Amino acid sequence: MNKLGSVFILIGISLLLFVAFTKGKTYIEQKKLMKEYTSLTFTEAIEESSEQPEPENGDVLGILEIPKIDLKTPIAEGARAEDIRYAVGHLPSSGKVGNLGKKNQNFAIAGHRSYTYGKFFNRLDELNEGNNIIVYARNKIFTYKVFDKKIVKPTDVDVMNPLKDQSIITLITCHPKYSDKERLIVFSELVSEKTLDGSEFRNKVSENN
Repeated sequence: MNKLGSVFILIGISLLLFVAFTKGKTYIEQKKLMKEYTSLTFTEAIEESSEQPEPENGDVLGILEIPKIDLKTPIAEGARAEDIRYAVGHLPSSGKVGNLGKKNQNFAIAGHRSYTYGKFFNRLDELNEGNNIIVYARNKIFTYKVFDKKIVKPTDVDVMNPLKDQSIITLITCHPKYSDKERLIVFSELVSEKTLDGSEFRNKVSENN
């Protein structure tokens, strides 16, 4: 019996160490992605040319902040497993990052309901009408407000359709937690947009990190 107890203790310690390692690894990778993103300068490129290269899978497009659920995480291009391992991911078939703030656009972001550090969209169900969703991208701060949420089947892809005369960000995650049976969808509409200089932008993104 003592031997069996020792085995259980060792298994418990191993699990705790694994969880701690995973949380630490995710935290470090998130910080690295955010630092890389804030080191970029967009103003000159925007002034020189209106034609911007298409982002590749894994590229960091911006930073997503949801104050209600204490979330601040990078937004990567793509929703493959490797793209959303340490970030949330933009669905390439939805609106483009360069069109954020423009009407008739729906910028869709998918994320895990993860148990690791940051939790990504683990608390997304807590959002209600009026809660802020903030995106930092290309030296701009876009503030959206939640106006609806729903549970849908994975085949209901019309949630990514744009709405006439509106600039939308749609957040997508699994439902219930750790299951692919359904999708939890949160819709938000643009309420404000602000342009900052490079240093102001970096300082704003770095707040509370």
